[in-house]
Amino acid sequence: MGTCHHMDLFLVRHGVTTWNKEKRYLGQTDVSVIKSELNELDELKNELKKIEFDGVFSSDLRRCQETLSYLEVPSHSLIDKRLREINFGDWEGKTYEELQHVPIYRQWLDQRESVRIPNGECFESFQSRIDSFINELFKRERPYNNVLVLSHGGVIRYVVSKLLPHVSFWSVSVEHGQAIKLSFIWQEGEWLCNSLSEVPSQEKEKL
Repeated sequence: MGTCHHMDLFLVRHGVTTWNKEKRYLGQTDVSVIKSELNELDELKNELKKIEFDGVFSSDLRRCQETLSYLEVPSHSLIDKRLREINFGDWEGKTYEELQHVPIYRQWLDQRESVRIPNGECFESFQSRIDSFINELFKRERPYNNVLVLSHGGVIRYVVSKLLPHVSFWSVSVEHGQAIKLSFIWQEGEWLCNSLSEVPSQEKEKL
């Protein structure tokens, strides 16, 4: 392991889309952000410009690419399909109201880890690809100092719940165009998260 003993990971959710506004399930359907609402990201944009990122990664889906372009992060970005949202299969574009009486949907809400979405992605597959990305990120011979990951709500919830075992998947809240910042220190042969905060800044929460 290199000389770096501290790493900050910024998890950014893409800007809002029409489907988000309509509360439709949006997984891997490749829709654009609402361009007229990108200025809602200006405060985040200004905060990120203050940081020198040595690692920038993004989902390949259009809404993430458009958000990354607007944020003008001053660093070369790497596109990684592993950072895509879960594939909602037959439920893509549907709302809770349209699905609430479908038996397998009700089962999935209660047991998402064991119930496969029809013609979609099982949670185990979703976990596996995100785990693969995270493992590579933390096992680099020369660790990053500041890393930005631009992705989707489900991905960010899973990453936070994986890296902070006391935090549950559904308890993680991240708005469109918001960043969750996780700070890590290298201690006794492993990376330990010692704080979580939101960007734009709110009061820091010590872990």
